[in-house]
Amino acid sequence: MEQFRQIFDLLAAIFGDIGITDIFDIVLVSYAVYRALLFIEGTRAFNLLKGIGIILVLYVVTKNMNFNTVSWVLSTVLPTGFLALVVIFQPELRRALEDIGKGKFLGEQLIAEASIYEMTDEICKTIESCSKKRVGALIVFEQDIGLKDFIENGTTMKCKISSELLNTIFMPFTPLHDGSVIIKGELIEAAGCFLPTASNHNEVAKELGSRHRAAIGITEITDAVVFVVSEETGQISKARNGKLDRNLSMDRVRKLVQASFGRVNRSRGIFYKK
Repeated sequence: MEQFRQIFDLLAAIFGDIGITDIFDIVLVSYAVYRALLFIEGTRAFNLLKGIGIILVLYVVTKNMNFNTVSWVLSTVLPTGFLALVVIFQPELRRALEDIGKGKFLGEQLIAEASIYEMTDEICKTIESCSKKRVGALIVFEQDIGLKDFIENGTTMKCKISSELLNTIFMPFTPLHDGSVIIKGELIEAAGCFLPTASNHNEVAKELGSRHRAAIGITEITDAVVFVVSEETGQISKARNGKLDRNLSMDRVRKLVQASFGRVNRSRGIFYKK
């Protein structure tokens, strides 16, 4: 008991003077750093920051160990590294400030209602065209659970959604037509992505082709919404939560595609997408 009392007294001494304002201050700074790291993840700036972080750790260690020459060299390099970060990545910093103004930095992406309708039209044109021509198609909408692992096994696109591009991707005998297209926010994130197939216990999957099994498979392990066009019948299906809704009409498809982008606040004309 004496040891627990000593630990309690130590924690009380450390945190005794911390008030509600201090806690809020720490949480706010932590969240800002977390959002900043998420924002630059996968960019050139991320690798540069990692390099600066390593130099900073080395500087602290060498200074505490009295390596005066090494610590002096590192202390000289650090300011130069931060200056390089500002100069080299000026476009990224400008884009970051623009995204803060648009609300993207805080974690909620704001998409204009008109853009949602435009993107829905483009995707529905593709689905309808593939259905009429009996061209297989597999379109995945990322939701709250990220699909980075599956994006990385495809071909990176990061381009505006258009029916011309989507139809070209799904055209038979092209390099990317067998895989899936993953849509993230307002962009076609990647194409030619391969997805996990449905689990063995899913009885529905046994009678279906590879595209439908992939659609069920990815929705069993994520909250993605997937639209599939059958190459054999032209039938349109939607998969979510490991379940397949088959033989959809285009009116139904349009509503489901629109809902896949997020929920809309019609009083402001803005869609909210995490």
